[in-house]
Amino acid sequence: MKFEIMMGILFDLLSKRFVKATYLAEKYQVSVRSIYRYLTCLELAGVPLYTTRGYNGGISIVDTYRFSTTFMTKSEFETTINTLSAIEQSVPNKVLSSAINKMKSTIKYDYFSGFDMKSGNLIIDAGPWGDTNGYKNKLSVLQKSIEECKKLEIKYHDRNGEITERIIEPYLIMFKQGLWYVYAFCNLRNDFRFFKTGRIEHANILNEKFTRKEISQEDLPLNFWDNSVTATNVEFEIDKSVISDVEEWLGVENVTKLNDKFVAHASLPFDDGLVSKIISYGSGLKVISPKELKDKIKEKAKEIANLYDNE
Repeated sequence: MKFEIMMGILFDLLSKRFVKATYLAEKYQVSVRSIYRYLTCLELAGVPLYTTRGYNGGISIVDTYRFSTTFMTKSEFETTINTLSAIEQSVPNKVLSSAINKMKSTIKYDYFSGFDMKSGNLIIDAGPWGDTNGYKNKLSVLQKSIEECKKLEIKYHDRNGEITERIIEPYLIMFKQGLWYVYAFCNLRNDFRFFKTGRIEHANILNEKFTRKEISQEDLPLNFWDNSVTATNVEFEIDKSVISDVEEWLGVENVTKLNDKFVAHASLPFDDGLVSKIISYGSGLKVISPKELKDKIKEKAKEIANLYDNE
């Protein structure tokens, strides 16, 4: 435990200009006296610390201090580079590429001499089956727009089939449940929106810049769907024939075996998209509740049957 706290203090000092002993004591739930003992151990290990006394004082590390690459094992170093490379290949980023090259350049020093980089076991392919290059190019345009804070003109197909031309101010790209999204301020709706990248037909960077608003991760509606749609708690009964597909859709953690049946509980957007999704599983997926959703499924099933009854 002592070593873990000491390493935690070291990383705190590396990431901040200076910290107070009281802050470290509160963070690691030890006394201020214990903090100073840890600091003494760090100094004995060769970490050059600088202490400023007084009300506005604190502890810091000399600016010229640098970590040796030996603070990571070969396996940790390799995994870090390969993971970052997988992300950079999917969503090209000059800063990330530069960081990867700098990390690789340290391999020739210290005990990494002769280090053989293996191919990674993580692949992130941004595109759908088929034309992956076109999809990656689209992500590159989005990324460039974000980096340069330039507005983006897009042609967007929403889930209801409506096609609109919009001006958006993109803030970030997000990967969620196998899909890529861009979080942006939409000038058409005068509000922030998530846009599915796959629904963007084309994107063109404009010369007009925008001023980024202050947003944090806590501000993001990560459990999102269209703002006009209400979340509904749904219970399903699942046939073995579609169990794998339903697990991929809802997540295996939401599917359980009850006696000789499989059931699932999930909070889902109650809209036409949900009805169509359930219908796609045919007789393999049965809605147990709510009643309103069951009635919608029955209604849609009758419409489908009528298409063939009239032939």
